[in-house]
Order: sequence, then structure tokens, then C-alpha cells
Amino acid sequence: MTATHQAKILPAVLLAALLGVTPEEIAFTRNATDGINLTLAGIDWQPGDEVIITDEEHEAINHPTMYLHNTKGVVVRRVSVSPDAAVMRSRLEAAWSPRTRLAALSFVSCESGTRLPGQAIADWAREKGVLSLLDGAQVTGAMKVDLREIGCDFYTSNGHKWMSAPKGTGFFYGKRESLLKLSPAHVGAGSLETYDLATETAVPFSTGQRFEFGTRAWGLTAGWSASLDWFESLGWDNVYGHVAALADHFKERIQERPGLRLLTPVKAEESAGLTSFVIEGHEAQKVSQAMREQHNIFLRVIPHYNAIRVSTAHFNNEEDIDKLMRGLEAYRTQ
Repeated sequence: MTATHQAKILPAVLLAALLGVTPEEIAFTRNATDGINLTLAGIDWQPGDEVIITDEEHEAINHPTMYLHNTKGVVVRRVSVSPDAAVMRSRLEAAWSPRTRLAALSFVSCESGTRLPGQAIADWAREKGVLSLLDGAQVTGAMKVDLREIGCDFYTSNGHKWMSAPKGTGFFYGKRESLLKLSPAHVGAGSLETYDLATETAVPFSTGQRFEFGTRAWGLTAGWSASLDWFESLGWDNVYGHVAALADHFKERIQERPGLRLLTPVKAEESAGLTSFVIEGHEAQKVSQAMREQHNIFLRVIPHYNAIRVSTAHFNNEEDIDKLMRGLEAYRTQ
């Protein structure tokens, strides 16, 4: 086994085991956005075809779907997020038409931190003959994910957020039968199983390898393998439990403080490691700047809601939350 082959195979095996799939169903990418674009570019869109997204999407979904609208005449339908399966099915049903080709939704909203009912979404899409794509950028490494149980056609995520992997690492998953429904937009050395210049034959692999072309930075992927090994040594259940417990603690602290309004669902099963909240009567951007300059605390601003978003990761603890709460209280009363 060559060093390049080893750098690719080992993390693929670890990721597949973590997600409940096979290594052959995984393609390595640079980030979650790559997987979204592999899906969108792989569908033979016709003018008037439709895609359903949510109204709390990251640019990774908003931008390429808007580009599809501008270049292909694809209609983008938006639904509001809910952790409730029946509610989400109802909203998807209301947005559906016979022209709907794809439902591309964030598994956990990057804005409110709401965890969508992934399995219910995948079930609905399958019943309607619609492909399903879940963006797991705020999921993988923060909570347990069993893609076989969820049943979505495609799933995309990155390594640099909740998995402490190098920037420039990501993966794209597709069911074996669903991968064949996408036509690779980019093809190069490594992505074709059969090619013959004499007969002009070019047949992509039926596995995730169909999306891996050209020279790649496999050293970054090897770095991801080291990260996965480290998490395995900690125990993934311990990691998930810590993230959830810390998020629960933080939400409790927010709810007990006047002037703070929680946006993220309280229940752990309806959220993940993100917590978003509003500081009533204050601009989130100014709060974030003050926390950074005065307390060396870095927060994410959600302009859509004039809100602050906090990630309670495996490397955080309750003292970090206490420090933030003291800083927020000082800011509100100054």
C-alpha cells in the first residue's frame, strides 16, 4: 500500500464506521460546500425544476441554489425549520410540486441551532420520488449520526469544525444506488473506472471515487485520520455526551438571565452543539466586538435574527460558559 493510498483508505474506514456506511460510499472533498455542489451539478436540471431548502441556510446552500436559479431557471422553494417531524413533513409537502427534484437542507441550522428530523425528511423525499441531501457541517462530530438509519440519499460535511481536522478536509456520502443518479461535473485521473482512447470509452466509478479526480492533498486527509484516532481514544459517546451536557448547561444559564432570549430548542434531541440567543435591546455585532476586545471571547453573529451563536465543543468547559455570562452581564449593565 502506497503512502497516498494509506492516507486515503484509513480515514475512509474510520469515517464509514462512524457514520454507519461503507468506505465505498464516501468521497473525500475540501469541505461541505463541495458535496453540495457535487449534488447540484450532478442533476440534469431543466428550467422550471424545483429544489427545496430552508430559510436558515448557510451560504453553502443559498449561493449555489441561487446560482442554479440564475443560470438554469431552477425554482428555489424555502421552508421554515422545525425539529418536529410532523411539522417538517407538512411544510415540505406544502412546498412540493411534481417539478421538485431535490430537498437540500441543513441537518442542524447554522442560524438557530435547530436539529431537523433527518429521517423524517429522507422518508418524505423517498415517498415523493425526490432526492434528499443533508448538510452535516454542524452535525458530524457533535452528535451521533447513522446515515443508514437516516436514509438520506446524500450527506456532506467537513473535518475542520467539530472534528478538529485540518482546514481543507471534507467528505461527501451517497448511497450506492443514489451515487449513480449524479453525473460528475468534473472528471480526471482517478475518477474513471473504464477509459479507452481508442474506443472513446469513459465510465466513472460506481463508488464515491467517481468524484475524486486529479492530484489531491492527501496529507490533509492523513491529518484527519490522526484526529479521528484521537477521538476514538476519547470515546465518541463521551464526546457527544460532553457536547450535549455543555449545551444544556448553557441554555439553562441563558434562560435564567433576564434580557436574553433563547432561539435554539431546549431539548437536546432537537438541537446539537450550537446555541443561538438574542440580547434584547442590543446589536449582536456590537456585543460580539465587545466580547472579543474586552474578554478575548469569539462569538458568531447571526444577522438574520440579530443573534449571537455559541459552539460548545469538546474542548470547552463550564468555566468558559461562566466567563461568557460574566462578560455579557457586564456589557448589559454598563
